[in-house]
Amino acid sequence: MSCLAVGIDVGTTNTKVALVMVDATQLRVRAVATAPTPEPATLKPVLLALLRQVLTGSPAIEAIGIASMAETGVPLDRSGVPLGSWLRWDGHRAGAEADDLARRLGWAELVAATGVRPAAKVPLATWSWLRARQPDRWAAMAAWAGVADLCCRLLTGRLVTDHTLAGRTMAYRLPRPGDAPPAGFDKHLLAEVGLHPRRLPAVAGPDEVAGHVEDPDFVAIGLPVGTPVVVAGHDHAVGAYGCGVREPGDVADSLGTAEAIMSVVAEPPDPVEVGRAGMSTVVTVSGRHRAILAGSSSAGATVGWWLAHESGGIAPDELFDRVLAAGDQPTGVIVLPYLSGRQAPEPDPAARLRVLGRRPTHTTAELAKAMLEGLCLQSRWMLAEQSRLAGRSHPARVTLLGGAVAANPAWVRIKAQVLPDELRVVPEAEPVAAGAAVIAAARAGLVGPVVPTLDGHPTSPTGTGGTDYDESFARFVASATDPDQQREKAT
Repeated sequence: MSCLAVGIDVGTTNTKVALVMVDATQLRVRAVATAPTPEPATLKPVLLALLRQVLTGSPAIEAIGIASMAETGVPLDRSGVPLGSWLRWDGHRAGAEADDLARRLGWAELVAATGVRPAAKVPLATWSWLRARQPDRWAAMAAWAGVADLCCRLLTGRLVTDHTLAGRTMAYRLPRPGDAPPAGFDKHLLAEVGLHPRRLPAVAGPDEVAGHVEDPDFVAIGLPVGTPVVVAGHDHAVGAYGCGVREPGDVADSLGTAEAIMSVVAEPPDPVEVGRAGMSTVVTVSGRHRAILAGSSSAGATVGWWLAHESGGIAPDELFDRVLAAGDQPTGVIVLPYLSGRQAPEPDPAARLRVLGRRPTHTTAELAKAMLEGLCLQSRWMLAEQSRLAGRSHPARVTLLGGAVAANPAWVRIKAQVLPDELRVVPEAEPVAAGAAVIAAARAGLVGPVVPTLDGHPTSPTGTGGTDYDESFARFVASATDPDQQREKAT
């Protein structure tokens, strides 16, 4: 059996729509369309334009899956019209409200209940901020829609989310080990900010379809009426699933504007211990396993900053070609890649980008390599901490995915040198959209019981199991955790 499905990925920077052929053994991306992620008021015309591009000349599709950034949404009025702009995960607006929730309800109690650390980006804190700071907008809010949830409503008329997105709100409880994810948001947590579950999306189960295409504008561009629509989930989790990171022991490293590392674990970890490390305890897309999720908010963003400020006017492709030509030995320069704080390990909101050991003799390419080394050393630190929390004593097999994998071979090569773990690379440029498509096909009953994955390959055995970077790693961690280091952004 084979089927055609569409995957939608509404990311922090860009929105991607992929037409994907799904059969019993593999996924093949046949067409992709991309546009900058729009504000809520223009989400529908952007989706229509992207879908029209990938559907032109195609046979009828049989399922649609939607993934999106988490911790981002918008209030809707009684007619379902968005009230203003996205309240985004990276807005840093609700820190005081998160601190207040932690004081009133208990930091450890909140983390144990939800797996999520109280922070400015979590929607429970955002709703408290909205209630206090924008009372008119709050009073007009009939419902809250996350990004993927709003896409679903546009297509189907139904406001639905999934457990991986609900689980990022701090208003949704972790299931007990062995139980299915909860069927809805927690009324007691919502009551703390003056909300009722009826104002939140329904939560579809891990094997459920969210709705079916009904909107005539989407039908007019070629989507059959009644096509199943699935809210596939949190973009990093969906990309990991599409790349085959599904069972205990599997690890995903997802590279984009941010970087996320997710380790699927056999035994549920202690959420509070995980939280103290700056990480989250989550449930995988299938709903069957726990995972530890760590994030670095400025991975791709650090590359962008470096190109804007430190490239000496050299074009990105040429600069990273020079990095590849520079060889595999460590530069000896330590770059702490923190544009706006460090989330994990050892959370430090004051941490800033610094370059340690730079000399006038260093070339632009050597310093660009040092920046990529810094990003990879940060990844190694997150992986090491996840191994400790998961009780894993041996190196993991890490699946590397994301748009940066295809776009920046120098980054991939350095990561293979820095990490002590086996590295499997998935070269597909849009793994999240492809993952959303295959999740939709599986939940619609079009493929299975074995669900195919995107193709990947091991990196060339050019490294020495990370040993060449052991000294650099020790210096990196020592510098990152030194309380006497100045917190000034390098320029």
